[in-house]
This record gives sequence, C-alpha cells and structure tokens, in this order.
Amino acid sequence: MYFYIVKLTIFNLIFTVFLFWLTIQIGAEYEEYLSYIFILTVGIIHGSNDISLLNIVKGHGHFSKRFLWYYIGLIITNIAAFIIYPRIALFCFIIISCYHFGEQHLHALVKDLNNKARFLFLSYGSLIFGLLFYFNFQSTSEIITDLISYRIPEQYFLWFLILSIVLTLSLTLFNRLNFRKDFNYFKELFLILLFAILFKLAALLWAFAIYFIVWHSLPSLQDQIKELYGDLNKFNILRYIKSSFPYWLVSLVGLVILYMVTSYFEVNFITIFFAFLAAITVPHVIVMYILNRKA
Repeated sequence: MYFYIVKLTIFNLIFTVFLFWLTIQIGAEYEEYLSYIFILTVGIIHGSNDISLLNIVKGHGHFSKRFLWYYIGLIITNIAAFIIYPRIALFCFIIISCYHFGEQHLHALVKDLNNKARFLFLSYGSLIFGLLFYFNFQSTSEIITDLISYRIPEQYFLWFLILSIVLTLSLTLFNRLNFRKDFNYFKELFLILLFAILFKLAALLWAFAIYFIVWHSLPSLQDQIKELYGDLNKFNILRYIKSSFPYWLVSLVGLVILYMVTSYFEVNFITIFFAFLAAITVPHVIVMYILNRKA
C-alpha cells in the first residue's frame, strides 16, 4: 500500500508541475477546452463502474440490477432538486463533495474509519473547496448566482476558508493517534500549499480540473481497479475502461441532452456543466462510502 501511495504521489507531483507550466504557455480558451476533455474522460470514467463495485461489495449480481434503478433515480432526483430547490441542492452537493474529496485523500491513511476520521474527511475536503472558491471568487460567484439566483458576498468565502482551516487543524490533532505510520504531516502541508498556489494562478475550471483529475480521479481509479481485479496493470486498466464505457457513454449523452434542453434559457454552459457533475456525483459518493466501509 505504502509503495503505491508514494509512487502515485510522485507521479501526481510531476504531472501537476507540468500542468503548471502548461498554464503559463497556453491561453485561457485552451485551458477551458482541456478542462472539459479531462473531466469528461478521466473524471467521468472514474465514477462509471459503480455498479460493478457494488457487485463486489455485495457479492451477487441481482443487487446491482436493483441498484441501477436506484442510481438512475437518484441522478434524476438531483437534477430535479437543482431545478426546484437549487439552494438546498447546492448546499448538499458541496457538503457531500467535500466529504468525498477528503475521504479519497485520507481514507488509506487512517487506521479506523470512526466519526473523528469522517469529520476530518469533511473538513479536509472543505479546505480544498475553500481554497478553490476563495482564490476564484468572481467565477465561483457567477456560477452560484446562475444556479440559485443569489450572489454570495465575498467575505462568506473567506469565512468558509478560515473555518475549514481551523477545523482541519483541530481534527488532524484529534486524529493523531489514528493515523497510520506512513502519514506525513509535512507532505500534507506541502500539498495544501501547492493547491493554494495552483488555485491562485489558474482559472476556476482549469484549477478544478487539475485537482479533480490528478489528485482525486487517478487515485480513485487506482483503488477501484485493485478492488475489482486485484492488481494495477495495463490489462486491468483496459478491462476497467471497457466495463466503464457504456455508463460513460450514457453520461455524455445525458449531458448533451441536458445542454440542448437548457440552451433555450439564458444559462452559461459551465453552470449546466457543474449542475450535471453534481447530479452524477451524489450516487458515486454513496458507492465509494460503502466500498471504503468494507475496506
């Protein structure tokens, strides 16, 4: 486990530095194109094998068929929630996403998945989002305004960031005896500083894409492939992509349909895009929560 974590972290650091360099070399328009490409490929694929993962957890196929309908129903419910109760839906999505990001980053570094660890997951993910939102206040505010028809004052983003920092530091202290031997405080601090610089220099979508792909989706893909097939190699990666392809294709078709339906309204595509990500994220978070509990 430690070898895989170290190897992946080194790769992620090198890849992030390369994307830093790329940020300086290309214009904002190309950053946006690359962001959509990354998210619509690796980003969506990392959540396209949820049914297979649940089949592994539960050990029989008929459960996965039933859950498929629950899965689709939950996606439709999320879309409806953003239409009917956008403020509540956005708040729930942010909280769930914060927990999910923190869980992916830290779940292998704690001994016991107790409530203290889970609150740490939530606070760490909140810190990531807090940095992203605060350093990209204008773009974030525009998207939120489009989604909920209310403009959040800038100081709210600052308060959210400060609260996240305080909670993360406190919960890290509370969990100090629950961390595994390979937990490195200096490495985690360095990563937070790296993310802060990244979010400060890059545009919102590009900054989100880099973190979402390099530091969330790729580690998640590694965990899922090892869970499904037992080892991480080229053959198993191809198996994963092949089994994910139908769900990935359905997700893309759903996004296109959503875009065509909403194109009649004066809504920015990036707003539709984030609403779509929110709709497909919630069921994926539930699956990963179940999977990590099993582990």
